[in-house]
Formats: sequence, C-alpha cells, structure tokens
Amino acid sequence: MRTRRAACALTAALGLLSAAACGGPDGSGPAADATPAPGGTLHVLSSIDLEHLDPSRAYVTSTQDVGRLVYRTLTTFAPAPGQAGGQIVPDLATDTGRPADGARTWTFTLKEGVKFEDGRPVTSKDVKYGVERTFAAELPEGPPYARLWLAGGETYKGPYKDPAGLASIETPDERTIVFRLNRPVADFGSAVSLPMFAPVPQDKDTGVAYDNRPFSSGPYRIDTFEPKKRLTLVRNPAWDRATDSVRKGLPDKVVIDLNLDPAVVDQRLIAGQGEDADAVALEPIGPASVGRVMNDPQLKKRLVTGESINIRFLSINTGHRPLDDVRVRQAIAYALDKDALRTTRGGPIAGDLATTLLPPTLPGAAPGDPYPSKDGKGDPDKAKALLAAAGHASGLELTLDTPATAGGKAQGEAVQASLARAGITVKINEISSSAFYSTVGSPARQHDLVIDGWTPDWPGASTYLPILFDGRLITPEGNNNRARYDSPDVDARLDEIAAVGDPAAAQSAYGELAGRIMRDAPVVPFLWDRAAVLVGPNVAGAYGHTAFVGRLDLVSLGLRK
Repeated sequence: MRTRRAACALTAALGLLSAAACGGPDGSGPAADATPAPGGTLHVLSSIDLEHLDPSRAYVTSTQDVGRLVYRTLTTFAPAPGQAGGQIVPDLATDTGRPADGARTWTFTLKEGVKFEDGRPVTSKDVKYGVERTFAAELPEGPPYARLWLAGGETYKGPYKDPAGLASIETPDERTIVFRLNRPVADFGSAVSLPMFAPVPQDKDTGVAYDNRPFSSGPYRIDTFEPKKRLTLVRNPAWDRATDSVRKGLPDKVVIDLNLDPAVVDQRLIAGQGEDADAVALEPIGPASVGRVMNDPQLKKRLVTGESINIRFLSINTGHRPLDDVRVRQAIAYALDKDALRTTRGGPIAGDLATTLLPPTLPGAAPGDPYPSKDGKGDPDKAKALLAAAGHASGLELTLDTPATAGGKAQGEAVQASLARAGITVKINEISSSAFYSTVGSPARQHDLVIDGWTPDWPGASTYLPILFDGRLITPEGNNNRARYDSPDVDARLDEIAAVGDPAAAQSAYGELAGRIMRDAPVVPFLWDRAAVLVGPNVAGAYGHTAFVGRLDLVSLGLRK
C-alpha cells in the first residue's frame, strides 16, 4: 500500500508538485491543523451536480460525502485522513455487527437516543424499510448487495409492490435488526456503511420524490433544495452529538452551490474573499489553476491533498460490434494516451498513471502492465497492427459518453485525439452530470465507450471486481458493469473466491483474477486518483478522505475561531 510520503516524493520528482505542497501526513493539510469552532455558514462550491440524495439511490462518492451530513448508517467510515479513514466504525449501531452461523446471520443493536429530525426515535423498522426500498424498480441506481446477499432477495420486489416486507430482515425489537444471508459474507459489517442502510420512516417515503427531501437522522436537515442549483442544510435540532462519534456538526448552516464553472470555483477560492473565505471546493483544483497555486506559498498552504482507493478507466461496451472482438479492445488499450487524460485533470497532482484494475492502495493488488507504452502516452503502431489483424485496417468509428462538464469534455477530447492516431474516429456524446450514471447505467442508452471510474465501497477487491465484471449483474437500469463484460469462467471464479475463508488468500486471488480480466480488456485503466482541493482561509478541520476519492470529509469541517 502506498504511503503519502511516497506519493509526494513521486510528484516532486516529476516537477509539478513539491513535497511540501502535499500538506500534512496521510492526506491532511494545513487547514487540518487549526481548531474548528461551532457556528457560521460553511459554503461548498461544486462544479458538478448531485446525482441522488435518496440513500437508496446514492452510489456516487460525491453524493455519499454530502449525504453523510444528512443521514446515518449502521456503520460508516472513520472521520480521519489516510489509511485510518478506510476503517469501518459503528454509526447507528453500537458495534460493527455480530456474525453467527458462519457469517450467514448478522445482528446489529441500535444506539439509544438517535432521533429523526421531527424528534421521533430511529428504530430497527426504519432501517429495515430503508433497505427494502432498494429492491423497488423505481429506485434502481443503488448498490446490488441486498439483492445479492439477503435470503429471498432474488424474488422480492420492494415495499411498494410487496408491503409485507422481506422476511430475511428481522426486527425482534425497536433496537435490534437481524439480517439472514444466503451465503457467508465476512465483510457484511462494512457493507452496512452504504447509504442504502440508512433509516427511512415509511410515512415520510415519497417514492421517487424522496430524492429531493430525504428525512434527516444526521446533524443537518434539508432546508431548501433547488436541483442543479443549490442545496441548503440547517441544523437538525433532534441530533444528539452524544450518540454520534463521527460527525462534528459544527457549522450552523451548510450551503452547497451546484454546477458552477470549475474555473470560477478556483478563482473564487484563490481570492478567498467575503463568504468564499468560509468556502471549500467539492472537486479537485482544475488543471489551469495548478501552476498559480503551487507557485504562491500562501495559496499552497490552503491546498489539501488526499489519497484515494479510486481508479478511473475507459469502459468498452463489449456488447457492441466490433468491440466484442478482444483484439479491437486491446488495440484501444494500447492506443489510449493515459498521460493526456491525466493532464486534463491537472497532471501528476491528480494521481499516478494506472496500469492495473486494482489500485495499489487496495489489499491484494498485483503490479503489472499488459499494454505498456513509453511514459503512458500510448502505442498507436501496436494498436494499428491489432486492428488490422481484426479486419479493421481502415479504422473504426465509435461514440464516447462523457459528462457534460468542462472536465468531461476535456477528457473526451483527449480520448478522441489519442485513438485517432490509431485510425479510430471518436464522436463525443455529452450527458448532463446529474443524469450521467443513470444514462450509461442503462445498456439500451449507453454507447461504445464511457469515461468511467470506480471507488470500492470499502477497502477491498470484493467490492470492485464482482460489481464491475460479474456478467450476472448486468441490469436494464442502474447497471455498474458498463463494459457489459460477461465471462462464465470469470463469474465462476468470483464465486470460488467469495467462498474463501481466509481474507488474505481471497485478496491474493482477486489480484490474480484482475490480471486475467485485464487480458480481455473490457476497460482501460488510466488513473489512480489523488485529489488536491482548495479551501478558504477561514476553514479548519480539512483533510482528504480515502473513501471520497481524496475529497474533503465534509463531516469534520468547521470555521476557525
């Protein structure tokens, strides 16, 4: 596993980021050193939209980061920089779960005194109902774990069609919830950190409209929400700090402005005037601002850099011809200029060039590069030879799906230019950032290539390879296997690894399987993420969190005394 010190040394050697600019150890920065105080309004400036606020549908890391301010889950990530942030700790529950029956049964006890925003206690039935909602066809975008693991989940249709509920979730009393699984799951205590395990009171459920106003069990409740424009959070008066060891709940109000021009976000935070002195960026600094920030000692002090377990890649739709030919996919893997893609995100400050499916920060990751090129700039000649062997010497025409953001467009153009060198013409299809994953998660609406990425749901390959490459999990909506990769041999091997009792042996086996999948080239990894985020001069408590792609952990932020 890489350390922050090693990562800083690498970027310093490349000449684009000094070691001092990496901030404190383990992803913290100078803003983490000051003592945050209660009160004030924290402003969050976002260049993207929030895909979903509904905890049943929240499966994008930026939304999960925001959602942690509003609702709680049975367990959650520790509020800490570096590797410590990857630890799972109790949240609603008193512990991280008590397994029985060979990890086929898991029991959780809820803490006393946890309340919703209207003062009613959070009960086990609220958690049960929240999980059952994830089975509803109307709410398709969330994680697949409930369908995969809960006994009877393969036939349950959710509470709207089956109000009797799922029998494998038991609530013997108001503070006890029991999950009965169809297989042993050693890390189920980590899985319940996902938003889908947040409580939802049935009488507050408004179906699809719940996306605009989820009911709070955290330190903040939603005051106003203008989709695509602004989310305003105010204190939840029923939240009791004594029940919550994770969230500091310091600001009186959190205002999140959405869909801002990335360059404007950088300019405002660089100036740091007025309310922007109390602001942070949700997304990393833009490429055009890197030089200015790195050459100004005062600005550099306000840059917080965090590691992540995220990887970015180009998904290749194996369900489309001629992309069903492995030689064509391998040609794309050779042709892609990974360095150009990284440059669109700021250069080495944005992370290291990816050569494998599993980031080096994940247990079990094995080094390798089956499609090497000098400095990661691609090998057009090798790509052309593979295309000729596949009968496409005259080239191809493909369509690439990208988010309709400045960054998405820049990445699309980098793919377009690099594949053109091998004779592949790429048409860019821009999709609104608020609908991007919903669109590319529908095989019927997805095109040939997708600018893609993945953050494991907790540190481990078990939340990476099965979700992205198990052909049995390809769904009409909310599909995470955007490559539509369907290999019975790989599926069988995933089942074998899932049954391995020794975690270390399982991680090693996942590492070997990742190499096997790479030879089929359903995706082309190009970046192991690192995030460098600007904060205003009055902000304190800032650090990059590994679970949120190195972005700031919003639950710890406050303003200086």
